[in-house]
Amino acid sequence: LTSTNHAVFPRRGRTLHEAENIGEAMDPTTGFAAALASTVFFGSFGVPIKSQAIVQAQVDPVVFQCYKTAACFCSSWLALLFVDFKFTWWGVVGAAIWVGNGTVAIIAVQKAGLSIAQALWSGLSIFVGFLWGAYVFQEPVRDLPMALFALLLMACGMAGTAYAVTMKDDGAKGHQKLLDPDGDEVKYRTKENNKMVGLMCATYVGFANGSFMTPLKYANKEVKGLEYLVSFGMGAAISTVFLYWVYYAFRTATGRPMPPWHWDVAAKPALLTGLLWSAGNASSILAIQHLGLAVGWPLVQCQLIVSTVWGIVYYKEVTGAAAVGVFVTSALVVLAGVVVLGTHGM
Repeated sequence: LTSTNHAVFPRRGRTLHEAENIGEAMDPTTGFAAALASTVFFGSFGVPIKSQAIVQAQVDPVVFQCYKTAACFCSSWLALLFVDFKFTWWGVVGAAIWVGNGTVAIIAVQKAGLSIAQALWSGLSIFVGFLWGAYVFQEPVRDLPMALFALLLMACGMAGTAYAVTMKDDGAKGHQKLLDPDGDEVKYRTKENNKMVGLMCATYVGFANGSFMTPLKYANKEVKGLEYLVSFGMGAAISTVFLYWVYYAFRTATGRPMPPWHWDVAAKPALLTGLLWSAGNASSILAIQHLGLAVGWPLVQCQLIVSTVWGIVYYKEVTGAAAVGVFVTSALVVLAGVVVLGTHGM
Protein backbone atom coordinates (compact mmCIF):
# COMPACT_ATOMS: atom_id res chain seq x y z
CA LEU A 1 0.00 0.00 0.00
CA THR A 2 1.51 3.33 -1.06
CA SER A 3 -1.22 5.44 0.53
CA THR A 4 -4.46 5.13 2.44
CA ASN A 5 -6.49 5.48 -0.75
CA HIS A 6 -4.76 3.28 -3.30
CA ALA A 7 -3.81 -0.40 -3.27
CA VAL A 8 -1.06 -1.16 -5.76
CA PHE A 9 -0.38 -4.70 -6.94
CA PRO A 10 2.60 -5.96 -8.95
CA ARG A 11 2.37 -4.29 -12.32
CA ARG A 12 1.59 -6.94 -14.91
CA GLY A 13 -1.84 -5.60 -15.91
CA ARG A 14 -2.67 -2.33 -17.63
CA THR A 15 -3.48 0.83 -15.78
CA LEU A 16 -5.90 3.37 -17.16
CA HIS A 17 -3.01 5.45 -18.52
CA GLU A 18 -1.45 2.43 -20.24
CA ALA A 19 -4.77 1.42 -21.78
CA GLU A 20 -5.23 4.88 -23.26
CA ASN A 21 -1.74 4.79 -24.74
CA ILE A 22 -2.56 1.68 -26.78
CA GLY A 23 -5.92 2.95 -27.95
CA GLU A 24 -8.08 1.26 -25.32
CA ALA A 25 -9.49 4.35 -23.60
CA MET A 26 -11.62 3.36 -20.62
CA ASP A 27 -14.93 5.17 -20.19
CA PRO A 28 -16.60 4.39 -16.83
CA THR A 29 -19.98 5.72 -18.03
CA THR A 30 -19.99 3.33 -20.97
CA GLY A 31 -18.79 0.56 -18.69
CA PHE A 32 -21.58 1.01 -16.15
CA ALA A 33 -24.22 1.29 -18.89
CA ALA A 34 -22.91 -1.93 -20.48
CA ALA A 35 -22.90 -3.67 -17.09
CA LEU A 36 -26.54 -2.65 -16.55
CA ALA A 37 -27.55 -3.98 -19.97
CA SER A 38 -25.66 -7.19 -19.30
CA THR A 39 -27.48 -7.78 -16.01
CA VAL A 40 -30.83 -7.52 -17.81
CA PHE A 41 -29.86 -9.88 -20.64
CA PHE A 42 -28.00 -12.37 -18.45
CA GLY A 43 -30.72 -12.23 -15.83
CA SER A 44 -33.36 -13.11 -18.44
CA PHE A 45 -31.64 -15.71 -20.59
CA GLY A 46 -32.62 -18.58 -18.30
CA VAL A 47 -36.35 -17.84 -18.43
CA PRO A 48 -37.09 -19.91 -21.59
CA ILE A 49 -35.24 -22.89 -20.08
CA LYS A 50 -38.05 -23.36 -17.54
CA SER A 51 -40.91 -22.76 -19.95
CA GLN A 52 -43.73 -25.26 -19.72
CA ALA A 53 -43.22 -26.39 -23.30
CA ILE A 54 -39.56 -27.25 -22.68
CA VAL A 55 -40.34 -29.12 -19.47
CA GLN A 56 -43.17 -31.13 -21.01
CA ALA A 57 -41.13 -31.97 -24.11
CA GLN A 58 -38.28 -33.29 -21.94
CA VAL A 59 -35.69 -31.41 -24.00
CA ASP A 60 -32.21 -32.78 -23.36
CA PRO A 61 -29.67 -30.19 -22.04
CA VAL A 62 -27.16 -30.99 -24.80
CA VAL A 63 -29.85 -30.53 -27.47
CA PHE A 64 -30.86 -27.24 -25.86
CA GLN A 65 -27.21 -26.13 -25.82
CA CYS A 66 -26.90 -26.88 -29.54
CA TYR A 67 -29.71 -24.44 -30.25
CA LYS A 68 -28.11 -21.87 -27.94
CA THR A 69 -24.81 -22.21 -29.75
CA ALA A 70 -26.49 -21.75 -33.14
CA ALA A 71 -27.89 -18.42 -31.96
CA CYS A 72 -24.54 -17.42 -30.47
CA PHE A 73 -22.62 -18.31 -33.64
CA CYS A 74 -24.96 -16.42 -35.96
CA SER A 75 -25.28 -13.33 -33.75
CA SER A 76 -21.51 -13.09 -33.17
CA TRP A 77 -21.01 -11.94 -36.77
CA LEU A 78 -23.04 -8.81 -36.03
CA ALA A 79 -19.93 -7.50 -34.31
CA LEU A 80 -18.46 -6.88 -37.77
CA LEU A 81 -20.93 -4.00 -38.12
CA PHE A 82 -18.82 -2.14 -35.53
CA VAL A 83 -15.30 -3.62 -35.69
CA ASP A 84 -12.99 -5.25 -38.22
CA PHE A 85 -12.60 -9.02 -38.42
CA LYS A 86 -9.83 -10.38 -36.22
CA PHE A 87 -9.23 -13.91 -34.99
CA THR A 88 -7.72 -15.14 -31.75
CA TRP A 89 -7.47 -18.66 -30.41
CA TRP A 90 -8.28 -17.24 -26.99
CA GLY A 91 -11.82 -16.80 -28.26
CA VAL A 92 -11.98 -20.52 -28.95
CA VAL A 93 -10.74 -21.23 -25.43
CA GLY A 94 -13.36 -18.94 -23.92
CA ALA A 95 -16.08 -20.57 -26.03
CA ALA A 96 -15.01 -24.04 -24.91
CA ILE A 97 -15.46 -22.94 -21.28
CA TRP A 98 -18.88 -21.50 -22.14
CA VAL A 99 -20.22 -24.56 -23.96
CA GLY A 100 -19.52 -26.88 -21.03
CA ASN A 101 -20.58 -24.25 -18.52
CA GLY A 102 -23.76 -23.45 -20.43
CA THR A 103 -24.82 -27.08 -20.61
CA VAL A 104 -24.36 -27.54 -16.86
CA ALA A 105 -26.21 -24.25 -16.24
CA ILE A 106 -29.24 -25.62 -18.08
CA ILE A 107 -29.25 -28.63 -15.75
CA ALA A 108 -28.86 -26.33 -12.72
CA VAL A 109 -31.89 -24.22 -13.70
CA GLN A 110 -34.00 -27.29 -14.48
CA LYS A 111 -33.13 -29.01 -11.19
CA ALA A 112 -32.79 -26.18 -8.65
CA GLY A 113 -34.86 -23.39 -10.18
CA LEU A 114 -33.86 -20.17 -11.91
CA SER A 115 -33.61 -17.99 -8.80
CA ILE A 116 -31.61 -20.37 -6.60
CA ALA A 117 -29.23 -21.52 -9.32
CA GLN A 118 -28.43 -18.04 -10.60
CA ALA A 119 -28.05 -16.61 -7.11
CA LEU A 120 -25.49 -19.29 -6.25
CA TRP A 121 -23.41 -19.10 -9.40
CA SER A 122 -23.52 -15.28 -9.46
CA GLY A 123 -22.22 -15.05 -5.90
CA LEU A 124 -19.34 -17.43 -6.59
CA SER A 125 -18.56 -15.69 -9.88
CA ILE A 126 -18.11 -12.36 -8.12
CA PHE A 127 -15.31 -13.60 -5.89
CA VAL A 128 -13.60 -15.69 -8.55
CA GLY A 129 -13.75 -12.83 -11.06
CA PHE A 130 -12.37 -10.33 -8.52
CA LEU A 131 -9.48 -12.64 -7.66
CA TRP A 132 -8.61 -13.04 -11.34
CA GLY A 133 -8.72 -9.30 -11.96
CA ALA A 134 -7.03 -7.98 -8.83
CA TYR A 135 -4.48 -10.69 -8.09
CA VAL A 136 -3.77 -12.48 -11.39
CA PHE A 137 -4.08 -9.63 -13.90
CA GLN A 138 -2.89 -7.09 -11.33
CA GLU A 139 -5.61 -4.54 -12.11
CA PRO A 140 -5.21 -1.48 -9.84
CA VAL A 141 -7.84 -1.23 -7.10
CA ARG A 142 -8.46 2.23 -5.65
CA ASP A 143 -9.38 1.11 -2.15
CA LEU A 144 -8.86 -2.59 -1.46
CA PRO A 145 -10.59 -2.76 1.96
CA MET A 146 -13.69 -1.00 0.62
CA ALA A 147 -13.71 -3.15 -2.51
CA LEU A 148 -13.62 -6.28 -0.36
CA PHE A 149 -16.38 -4.83 1.83
CA ALA A 150 -18.46 -4.24 -1.29
CA LEU A 151 -17.97 -7.85 -2.35
CA LEU A 152 -19.04 -8.98 1.12
CA LEU A 153 -22.20 -6.86 0.91
CA MET A 154 -23.05 -8.28 -2.49
CA ALA A 155 -22.42 -11.84 -1.32
CA CYS A 156 -24.62 -11.38 1.75
CA GLY A 157 -27.38 -9.90 -0.37
CA MET A 158 -27.18 -12.77 -2.83
CA ALA A 159 -27.31 -15.28 0.00
CA GLY A 160 -30.43 -13.50 1.23
CA THR A 161 -32.12 -13.75 -2.16
CA ALA A 162 -31.35 -17.46 -2.27
CA TYR A 163 -32.76 -17.89 1.24
CA ALA A 164 -35.92 -16.04 0.24
CA VAL A 165 -36.49 -18.57 -2.51
CA THR A 166 -36.36 -21.42 0.02
CA MET A 167 -38.96 -19.82 2.33
CA LYS A 168 -41.93 -21.93 1.26
CA ASP A 169 -44.77 -23.66 3.02
CA ASP A 170 -44.37 -27.26 4.12
CA GLY A 171 -46.86 -28.20 1.46
CA ALA A 172 -44.29 -27.29 -1.17
CA LYS A 173 -42.06 -30.08 0.02
CA GLY A 174 -42.36 -33.68 -0.97
CA HIS A 175 -42.27 -35.17 -4.42
CA GLN A 176 -41.82 -33.45 -7.75
CA LYS A 177 -42.95 -34.86 -11.03
CA LEU A 178 -40.13 -35.20 -13.52
CA LEU A 179 -40.17 -36.57 -17.04
CA ASP A 180 -37.67 -39.17 -18.15
CA PRO A 181 -35.63 -37.70 -21.07
CA ASP A 182 -35.08 -41.19 -22.51
CA GLY A 183 -38.73 -42.08 -23.01
CA ASP A 184 -42.32 -41.54 -22.02
CA GLU A 185 -42.02 -43.03 -18.56
CA VAL A 186 -42.81 -40.62 -15.72
CA LYS A 187 -40.43 -40.76 -12.79
CA TYR A 188 -40.79 -39.35 -9.31
CA ARG A 189 -37.95 -38.01 -7.22
CA THR A 190 -38.00 -36.00 -4.05
CA LYS A 191 -37.65 -32.29 -4.63
CA GLU A 192 -34.81 -32.15 -2.10
CA ASN A 193 -32.67 -34.70 -3.97
CA ASN A 194 -33.42 -33.05 -7.27
CA LYS A 195 -32.47 -29.63 -5.90
CA MET A 196 -29.17 -30.98 -4.55
CA VAL A 197 -28.10 -31.99 -8.04
CA GLY A 198 -29.01 -28.52 -9.26
CA LEU A 199 -27.02 -26.87 -6.47
CA MET A 200 -23.95 -28.95 -7.29
CA CYS A 201 -24.26 -27.95 -10.94
CA ALA A 202 -24.73 -24.29 -9.99
CA THR A 203 -21.60 -24.44 -7.82
CA TYR A 204 -19.55 -25.66 -10.77
CA VAL A 205 -21.08 -22.95 -12.96
CA GLY A 206 -20.08 -20.32 -10.40
CA PHE A 207 -16.40 -21.25 -10.42
CA ALA A 208 -16.29 -21.72 -14.19
CA ASN A 209 -18.29 -18.55 -14.80
CA GLY A 210 -15.90 -16.54 -12.65
CA SER A 211 -13.07 -17.66 -14.94
CA PHE A 212 -15.08 -17.25 -18.14
CA MET A 213 -13.67 -13.84 -19.09
CA THR A 214 -10.01 -14.65 -18.42
CA PRO A 215 -9.34 -15.67 -22.06
CA LEU A 216 -10.59 -12.23 -23.11
CA LYS A 217 -7.95 -10.61 -20.91
CA TYR A 218 -5.22 -12.80 -22.39
CA ALA A 219 -6.51 -11.94 -25.87
CA ASN A 220 -6.10 -8.18 -25.30
CA LYS A 221 -2.80 -8.15 -27.19
CA GLU A 222 -4.54 -9.54 -30.28
CA VAL A 223 -8.11 -8.20 -30.10
CA LYS A 224 -10.04 -5.78 -27.94
CA GLY A 225 -13.68 -5.44 -27.00
CA LEU A 226 -16.19 -6.64 -29.58
CA GLU A 227 -13.40 -7.91 -31.85
CA TYR A 228 -13.36 -10.95 -29.57
CA LEU A 229 -16.91 -12.03 -30.46
CA VAL A 230 -16.38 -13.59 -33.89
CA SER A 231 -13.60 -15.83 -32.60
CA PHE A 232 -15.84 -16.73 -29.69
CA GLY A 233 -18.74 -17.64 -31.99
CA MET A 234 -16.52 -19.82 -34.15
CA GLY A 235 -15.11 -21.51 -31.06
CA ALA A 236 -18.61 -22.10 -29.72
CA ALA A 237 -19.60 -23.92 -32.90
CA ILE A 238 -16.46 -26.09 -32.85
CA SER A 239 -16.82 -26.90 -29.14
CA THR A 240 -20.51 -27.77 -29.46
CA VAL A 241 -19.87 -30.16 -32.36
CA PHE A 242 -17.20 -31.83 -30.22
CA LEU A 243 -19.58 -31.99 -27.23
CA TYR A 244 -22.33 -33.51 -29.34
CA TRP A 245 -20.10 -36.28 -30.70
CA VAL A 246 -18.74 -37.08 -27.24
CA TYR A 247 -22.34 -37.26 -26.01
CA TYR A 248 -23.24 -39.45 -28.98
CA ALA A 249 -20.36 -41.83 -28.20
CA PHE A 250 -21.38 -41.98 -24.54
CA ARG A 251 -25.02 -42.77 -25.24
CA THR A 252 -24.09 -45.32 -27.90
CA ALA A 253 -21.69 -47.05 -25.50
CA THR A 254 -24.43 -47.21 -22.86
CA GLY A 255 -27.02 -48.52 -25.31
CA ARG A 256 -29.25 -45.44 -25.36
CA PRO A 257 -30.47 -43.60 -28.47
CA MET A 258 -29.78 -39.92 -28.96
CA PRO A 259 -32.54 -37.63 -27.68
CA PRO A 260 -34.88 -36.00 -30.22
CA TRP A 261 -34.35 -32.40 -31.35
CA HIS A 262 -37.95 -31.29 -30.66
CA TRP A 263 -37.68 -28.67 -33.38
CA ASP A 264 -41.30 -27.51 -33.16
CA VAL A 265 -41.16 -27.05 -29.39
CA ALA A 266 -37.56 -26.32 -28.47
CA ALA A 267 -36.18 -24.22 -31.32
CA LYS A 268 -37.79 -20.87 -30.49
CA PRO A 269 -37.19 -20.91 -26.69
CA ALA A 270 -33.65 -22.25 -27.06
CA LEU A 271 -32.71 -19.81 -29.80
CA LEU A 272 -34.16 -16.97 -27.72
CA THR A 273 -32.02 -18.15 -24.80
CA GLY A 274 -28.96 -18.04 -27.03
CA LEU A 275 -29.77 -14.54 -28.33
CA LEU A 276 -30.35 -13.16 -24.82
CA TRP A 277 -27.13 -14.72 -23.60
CA SER A 278 -25.17 -13.39 -26.59
CA ALA A 279 -26.48 -9.87 -25.97
CA GLY A 280 -25.43 -10.19 -22.33
CA ASN A 281 -22.01 -11.48 -23.38
CA ALA A 282 -21.39 -8.55 -25.74
CA SER A 283 -22.49 -6.09 -23.05
CA SER A 284 -20.28 -7.73 -20.42
CA ILE A 285 -17.27 -7.53 -22.75
CA LEU A 286 -17.81 -3.78 -23.07
CA ALA A 287 -18.22 -3.51 -19.29
CA ILE A 288 -14.94 -5.30 -18.67
CA GLN A 289 -13.18 -3.31 -21.39
CA HIS A 290 -14.09 -0.04 -19.68
CA LEU A 291 -14.15 -1.07 -16.01
CA GLY A 292 -11.68 -3.93 -15.80
CA LEU A 293 -12.32 -7.53 -14.77
CA ALA A 294 -12.12 -6.89 -11.02
CA VAL A 295 -14.98 -4.36 -11.13
CA GLY A 296 -16.86 -5.07 -14.36
CA TRP A 297 -17.47 -8.78 -13.87
CA PRO A 298 -18.81 -8.53 -10.29
CA LEU A 299 -21.21 -5.81 -11.42
CA VAL A 300 -22.47 -8.04 -14.22
CA GLN A 301 -23.35 -10.68 -11.62
CA CYS A 302 -26.14 -8.45 -10.34
CA GLN A 303 -28.05 -10.38 -13.00
CA LEU A 304 -29.34 -12.44 -10.08
CA ILE A 305 -31.70 -9.61 -9.12
CA VAL A 306 -33.30 -9.75 -12.56
CA SER A 307 -33.48 -13.54 -12.55
CA THR A 308 -35.02 -13.60 -9.07
CA VAL A 309 -37.65 -11.05 -10.12
CA TRP A 310 -38.50 -13.42 -12.97
CA GLY A 311 -38.69 -16.23 -10.41
CA ILE A 312 -41.08 -14.25 -8.20
CA VAL A 313 -43.32 -12.68 -10.83
CA TYR A 314 -43.34 -15.30 -13.58
CA TYR A 315 -42.56 -18.67 -12.00
CA LYS A 316 -43.83 -17.88 -8.48
CA GLU A 317 -40.67 -19.33 -6.92
CA VAL A 318 -40.97 -16.87 -4.02
CA THR A 319 -44.35 -16.56 -2.31
CA GLY A 320 -45.55 -15.02 0.92
CA ALA A 321 -45.01 -11.58 2.42
CA ALA A 322 -42.04 -12.68 4.56
CA ALA A 323 -40.17 -14.25 1.65
CA VAL A 324 -40.78 -11.27 -0.62
CA GLY A 325 -39.64 -8.94 2.18
CA VAL A 326 -36.40 -10.88 2.62
CA PHE A 327 -35.84 -10.75 -1.13
CA VAL A 328 -36.40 -6.99 -1.43
CA THR A 329 -34.11 -6.28 1.55
CA SER A 330 -31.43 -8.57 0.13
CA ALA A 331 -31.70 -6.93 -3.28
CA LEU A 332 -31.12 -3.52 -1.69
CA VAL A 333 -28.01 -4.91 0.05
CA VAL A 334 -26.72 -6.13 -3.32
CA LEU A 335 -27.33 -2.72 -4.85
CA ALA A 336 -25.49 -1.09 -1.95
CA GLY A 337 -22.53 -3.34 -2.69
CA VAL A 338 -22.70 -2.33 -6.35
CA VAL A 339 -22.52 1.36 -5.41
CA VAL A 340 -19.58 0.81 -3.06
CA LEU A 341 -17.70 -1.28 -5.61
CA GLY A 342 -18.36 1.24 -8.36
CA THR A 343 -17.05 4.16 -6.29
CA HIS A 344 -14.10 2.44 -4.61
CA GLY A 345 -13.12 -0.36 -6.97
CA MET A 346 -11.53 1.53 -9.86
